[in-house]
Amino acid sequence: MGEINWKDKCWVSTIYLVDKDKVLLSWNKNMNTWIPVGGHIDFGETPEEAAIREVKEETNLDFDFLFDNSQILGNSRIIKPYRFQIDNVPHHNHHMNFVFIGKCKNNCLVNKTDENEKLKWFTKEELLKLESSMIKSVWQGAIDAIKFTQEQQSLNNQEEN
Repeated sequence: MGEINWKDKCWVSTIYLVDKDKVLLSWNKNMNTWIPVGGHIDFGETPEEAAIREVKEETNLDFDFLFDNSQILGNSRIIKPYRFQIDNVPHHNHHMNFVFIGKCKNNCLVNKTDENEKLKWFTKEELLKLESSMIKSVWQGAIDAIKFTQEQQSLNNQEEN
């Protein structure tokens, strides 16, 4: 069996939080850019538990995951994040990143993280103007999160009628 090099890998969970037609991003001073809320998965945590903890620590917001997050198949639990990506991070080598989409529950007013980093709610129009200045995967994830929540809202409205 081959050996896995864990020395240059960090396991993280991030989440694109959406409220109405806006997505929340956090300013990362080390990378000098906007990124989704999240952080390292602590020992013994699942990726979902890490996302919930990180959002609570960084923003004090409550949210719901926006899709059936997991299912049980026999003895296996199948996790269904929005995507899994491997990020090349200059100061951390590689992030093995479970990426989720969530909807802010209530009182979504927030503008600073627990570490006094800037938080900003972006509209799709604002993101379109920033495409060339953002990390491509972050930009695409933020656009997808807004689109996904709009589609979900449209489906919910159709079901109600």
